[in-house]
Amino acid sequence: MVARCAAGNSWPPDLAEFVTLVADCDGGKLGLKVSDVMAEYRNWRNESYRYASTEEYFIDRKCNPVLYQICTELRRTGVERQMTQPELERLAADQLVKWEKHLEDGKPIPPVRKQIAAPRHPAGPTPAQQLLEEYKRRKAAGLI
Repeated sequence: MVARCAAGNSWPPDLAEFVTLVADCDGGKLGLKVSDVMAEYRNWRNESYRYASTEEYFIDRKCNPVLYQICTELRRTGVERQMTQPELERLAADQLVKWEKHLEDGKPIPPVRKQIAAPRHPAGPTPAQQLLEEYKRRKAAGLI
């Protein structure tokens, strides 16, 4: 706390800072701290290019399933809102609190699963190509 005040931060902290401080000091029900989440997020962001998908990264590394949920949310929200590092840390703390409450309510954390592949479109002309062919046929027949 002394280091925080020496760095120019006010005391007492606001709610978001308080949640971050508590999450950093206590692993909670998940056994994760904000620093653990941010380290995994940084590692995933830097190493994900080696994997075919995000799911594959988290499955291969046998990470806590909640890390998948939190890291993907950090990435999505961080990009949408152009968040800074401290804002991402606060969001990570909020997400940890959310998932701990989720567990307290007796709800399970969904496991990381590979996404189902997108359906393959049948080979052949598209509807637009079919219409173009019909137009060309009618034009050649003099009906247009």
